[in-house]
Amino acid sequence: MKRSNFLIFGIFALIVAASAVTVLAQSSGRDNPTAMTSNELSGSLNPNNLENYYSFTAGPGELTITVEVQARHEDIGVLNFELLGRNASTALLCCEFAQGDNGGTGRDVKTIKLAKRQSIILHTTTGPVGGGTFHIRFSGATAKEAGGKHGE
Repeated sequence: MKRSNFLIFGIFALIVAASAVTVLAQSSGRDNPTAMTSNELSGSLNPNNLENYYSFTAGPGELTITVEVQARHEDIGVLNFELLGRNASTALLCCEFAQGDNGGTGRDVKTIKLAKRQSIILHTTTGPVGGGTFHIRFSGATAKEAGGKHGE
């Protein structure tokens, strides 16, 4: 019986360690965004105004971003987001957010047209209130690009 408990504890510790590596790998620096490896991204919301930057290559064509949030029970969950050009000085999509209230969900869907294949930076900010979870999905004619080569 002790061996079984030890095995369960070991598996749990491995999962916690893997989760910590994922959290630490996210970039909070505009000049060194985290390369996305798929066209979906999920995480936790918190009230600390945490900023993260992710990069991928997309285009030409339409790129659709769907952002969904799930607020914690009796709380507000907010995720602010924008899409920036390669050097992060050009806003391709600015000042958007998804918000869920009182444990509910919120959703925002936006589409932009890209004239050429280019590097895109997704900038997210959590908070400043509440908590919960978020899920971001890229789709459209360029959905395959978000999971392909990154960081041109």
